[in-house]
Amino acid sequence: MPARPVLIAYDGSENADRAIAVAGELLGGGPAEIVHAYEPVTSAAARSAVYALALDATGAITEREREQAGEVAARGVERAKAAGFDATGGAVSGAGPLWATIVDRANELDPRVIVMGTRGLTGLRSALSGSVSHAVASHAAQPVLTIPLHD
Repeated sequence: MPARPVLIAYDGSENADRAIAVAGELLGGGPAEIVHAYEPVTSAAARSAVYALALDATGAITEREREQAGEVAARGVERAKAAGFDATGGAVSGAGPLWATIVDRANELDPRVIVMGTRGLTGLRSALSGSVSHAVASHAAQPVLTIPLHD
């Protein structure tokens, strides 16, 4: 029976890179799927009632958005391979919050663990922006390994 993969949530940030490196050290590599969850501009605008954004005429996800998200995911796959994972993956857009997209993918994949970095927000900034890692840990059926910001 093949080993269950690790699901790595990747947003392209420095701390997401660090989370991959630490996970490689702790978990010793193996199969992994990178998921770059992104929210289309149109969905984010509708959810946050910010309608002054420049959207394309149809209000649909632009091809450039897809390309940029794919580029971020590809960087995550390369980072994971460098950390010893047999990595695949891609970008996934959802209609709701980012944490829900990650949890939905985890429910489909049933990884042995979900790995993600934290943004290090505390207090009011965390309350206002929400914490994707906290929400994933609160809603996922699988264990979640969160790697905090380094000093």
